[in-house]
Amino acid sequence: LLMRLLPNVSVLFPEHVRPVINVDAGEAMNARSVCFTLLRFVRVVSSPSHPVMLFLDDIQWADSTALDVIHTILSDTKTMGSCMLFVGAYRDNEVQVDHPIFDLMEKLEISNVQTTKVSLSGLDQEDLNTMISDALCLYP
Repeated sequence: LLMRLLPNVSVLFPEHVRPVINVDAGEAMNARSVCFTLLRFVRVVSSPSHPVMLFLDDIQWADSTALDVIHTILSDTKTMGSCMLFVGAYRDNEVQVDHPIFDLMEKLEISNVQTTKVSLSGLDQEDLNTMISDALCLYP
């Protein structure tokens, strides 16, 4: 199941043959099995000497089931003993006040999961010019 969820993880386990995914097999991945598998994976691979960072972009498109999986992983007490950083990015101009993202943030706070919200604004023309100039080693 893990290799179905994260095909690139097969690099970590070269002795395992990559499974052939048969959609008609009737073995659908439900949220519960996904959550259990990801929890086990995070517990195994993360430690203070080998921290794990999970970055999910555009989570404004995630449904409440996916956000529940994220909450379960982040609030798991055994996972919290490991070393994991989660970064979730969303476009604040694409969410309303009642969006499930805010429910996730509230649930994490209730579960005593440390959170930090960082708001980023767009680059103005001068900042963009400086960034491109630095990247090309040209001076404006």
